[in-house]
Amino acid sequence: MKENPKVSMLFSNPEGTQTGKHVVLVQGIATADDSDLDHGWEKYLSYWRKKEPYIDAYLAEREKFGWFWKRVVVQVEPKKITAWKNGDTSRAPEVFGA
Repeated sequence: MKENPKVSMLFSNPEGTQTGKHVVLVQGIATADDSDLDHGWEKYLSYWRKKEPYIDAYLAEREKFGWFWKRVVVQVEPKKITAWKNGDTSRAPEVFGA
């Protein structure tokens, strides 16, 4: 990402969301923060808990899974968003941005 920060993320699994079965493609520019692999992600823990409440069970045994907790924080500035309502990719999507 440092050499080419252009990224795409496809959100197509409705698990853990209450917004429906939409398919969303986000294209943007990423920045990676690898300055603190052990604790840099902790400021996002409250969001992680909302998405995956069971994460606290893993936190309790953090020392057993040291490799799991080493993380690079990646932030993406969206440039273009393409969305298919109700996950129907046979229909034309809505496009926002560039």
